[in-house]
Amino acid sequence: MSQASSSAYERLRAAAAQLHVPDAVRTAAAAAPGDPRPGQIWRAVWEGVVEVVAVAAVDDTTVHALPVSLETRFYDPDTVLLPAEASTLEQPLALWCGLGSRLPWYVLDRQVSELSVPLEADGSPAPDASGYRYGSPLPSPASQAAEFRSALADTMEVLATARWAPRGSGGLPALLRQCGLGPTELIHRLSIKPPRALALLRAQTPLTPPEARLLAPTLGMSADAILAANPPLPDRLVHELSRPARREQIRRLAHLTGTAEREVRWQALFATLTLAARQERPAEADWPARVDRYFHVHLGPESE
Repeated sequence: MSQASSSAYERLRAAAAQLHVPDAVRTAAAAAPGDPRPGQIWRAVWEGVVEVVAVAAVDDTTVHALPVSLETRFYDPDTVLLPAEASTLEQPLALWCGLGSRLPWYVLDRQVSELSVPLEADGSPAPDASGYRYGSPLPSPASQAAEFRSALADTMEVLATARWAPRGSGGLPALLRQCGLGPTELIHRLSIKPPRALALLRAQTPLTPPEARLLAPTLGMSADAILAANPPLPDRLVHELSRPARREQIRRLAHLTGTAEREVRWQALFATLTLAARQERPAEADWPARVDRYFHVHLGPESE
């Protein structure tokens, strides 16, 4: 983890390590993550990058978030400087409104605080907000403030472009047939039963990551490229595994199995989807209940 990408969170930890830790911060840190809401401050984490962000607006799959800094010496003209009483952190904060980005839900790791200053959907203070001020222009492109801003911008770019679920173009059947892989070849190469081989060739079920790795040498493609040719995945299932509440389960299972979080998400997604396809039409599946069942099997009753 680079110093630049983790600086905001490390400063937040340092503030929390002071003698007085607000009760609201303790409560937020100890609580199981819920779905994001406007006005909350979250820790965002993705593949070694860490940032603290304020949520200005929420939709079904993303949040509009602003990087938050406890380092209030640095700012630009679009930075909102808040007094200590403006959040449950009880520390002065800088909201970098000009670096606001749409972040996917799944980069949100844990809520750490709540703002008392209402924000507009674009991150600017609401008309009825008070007690804040805007920063001034950067002294120069080579100033510490400019370097600080650049590091925040890079971190937000990483978080905004984070992806874990293949989008699914639906081109898998044509790809398999172009390479001469019919039912018999798939049964042999993947050690699967005939109904699954036929379902793959009819775009009724996706290849799993292990299966994609097995076919990669034959198809002359990376496993990720093959997975991208899968049938489109159910949006509601992808979203269920993207919720912050699921991340703790994913992280625990990753620790138990010695695999990366991304791999655990994939395994959970494809295992849940494959089982649902055998039992019912995926469009009618109760995805939250099925994901609950998956983690119950792999983590035990304490996962609920």
